[in-house]
Amino acid sequence: MTGSGPSPTGGPALRPVRPAGESVLLINPRSGGGKAERLDLEAVCRARGIEPVVLARGDDLAALAEAAVARGADAVGMAGGDGSLGVVAEVLARHGVAMVVVPAGTRNHLAMDLGLDRGDVVGALAAFGSAQEQDIDLAEVNGRVFVNNVSLGLYAEIVRSPEYRDAKLETTLAALPRLLGPRSRPFDLWYTDPDGKRHSAAQVVQVSNGAYGGCRPASPGAPGSTAACSG
Repeated sequence: MTGSGPSPTGGPALRPVRPAGESVLLINPRSGGGKAERLDLEAVCRARGIEPVVLARGDDLAALAEAAVARGADAVGMAGGDGSLGVVAEVLARHGVAMVVVPAGTRNHLAMDLGLDRGDVVGALAAFGSAQEQDIDLAEVNGRVFVNNVSLGLYAEIVRSPEYRDAKLETTLAALPRLLGPRSRPFDLWYTDPDGKRHSAAQVVQVSNGAYGGCRPASPGAPGSTAACSG
């Protein structure tokens, strides 16, 4: 994992690395409400000698990451949300190729955990130059790699709605009466809590890389560990 920001408090030590020889940035133009397109990130990359690869509908992101590695990329970046970052991280970790996080998603939780400026999408491209690199663990749920946290139940059900991307608040408010109303039932989620007690139902189970202060789900969540990719 390469970045130009400071190390998170208590995180792994950073080590200096030279500029990447062959750089590729995978760009999801729909992430974050179209941040990459508004900033003309493709043109910015070309001006800096970074090969941009813009995802089209139906593209296989993992295959695009594999292709970038096959072309000899020394570092591959992902401009998108944490879900896209997880897909790319899994590929790069297998090949031992460094990954650059470009916060072009909506929440950019991983960028926050890494100490990056989530509001500076273009600035994150500096990590393709002389940068600081650190190794972070990867984690998976049901065979799928994730880089920050994963939620099952209420939040996951809302996010999977096709309307969520363009109308997050409206979609959430419309779904809550159905999912949490008097006639609703907890999701069929089986887990063991930190005290070793087994549960067979919950509204939300969140697996994350640390405590999220001030947030208490309707039912206890299952803690765990996550990570980004090692470079």
